[in-house]
Amino acid sequence: MQKVIKNGKVVGITGASGMIGTALNSALTDSGYNVMALTRNFDINNIAGCDIIINLAGANIGKRWSKTYMREIRESRLGTTSRIAQYLKDIHLNEPNTADKGKRLFISVSATGIYKENTSQVFTERCFEYGDDFLAELCKSWEGEAMKASEYAKVAITRFGVVMTKKGGALPKMILPSKFGIKVIIGSGEQNISWISLEDLVRGIIFIIETGNEGVFNFTAPGSLTYKTAADTISQEYPTFIKIRVPEFALRAILKDGHKILTSGNITYPERLIESGFTFEKPLFVM
Repeated sequence: MQKVIKNGKVVGITGASGMIGTALNSALTDSGYNVMALTRNFDINNIAGCDIIINLAGANIGKRWSKTYMREIRESRLGTTSRIAQYLKDIHLNEPNTADKGKRLFISVSATGIYKENTSQVFTERCFEYGDDFLAELCKSWEGEAMKASEYAKVAITRFGVVMTKKGGALPKMILPSKFGIKVIIGSGEQNISWISLEDLVRGIIFIIETGNEGVFNFTAPGSLTYKTAADTISQEYPTFIKIRVPEFALRAILKDGHKILTSGNITYPERLIESGFTFEKPLFVM
């Protein structure tokens, strides 16, 4: 495990080698935190050495969802989260000052996929109208595992939207056809995207660390977006001459149930972040 030592606060990150983990590692180190990558074989001693644990672990959901892969998506998230929660319990019960719940902060990722899809309702953290599909049920279980640690540490649940950055993830795939003059509209194009820039996501997590806030936070930009609007915005930077619409049935054939990530969506609002004083640098989607 690699450790960058600058001051006394140690931040352990699962999924540290991914796009978000890499950006977080860099920003936290620049902010003076000691960063520890919690690899798959992390143990209770690693967790005990952390003041803050950020749980980003989980298999990529942007692939074809076979039954086997859906099981991997679920187990990679719930298994890691459950281990961390159990370790925090064990550490708390074995430390001298067991009354000090606030000694550690556990930030665990979830997703806006927990909310109902394809509705005009705007979902804040105070809304409890959740979906019932695979992703929604996964998020409920995922958050449930994290909240088991709430008796022993401060717990913050960060419900990520689609992370928009040219460094990786969805945006480069959306841009690619436009580089060849092709505007691609996914499904109807009217489905909403709950999204956030990578920069604001990283700043938001550091904000939670520095304010010590706990509970559920929507990690999405306040400005709403549809796939059609995103395609139009991309076309302003990469002029397009041909428009192609990819129907839902074609995506279903390629991605199986994973097509819902592209063909369904919801509108979420980061009410608790904004109420807490966080300011978005990129509230609207721009290239």
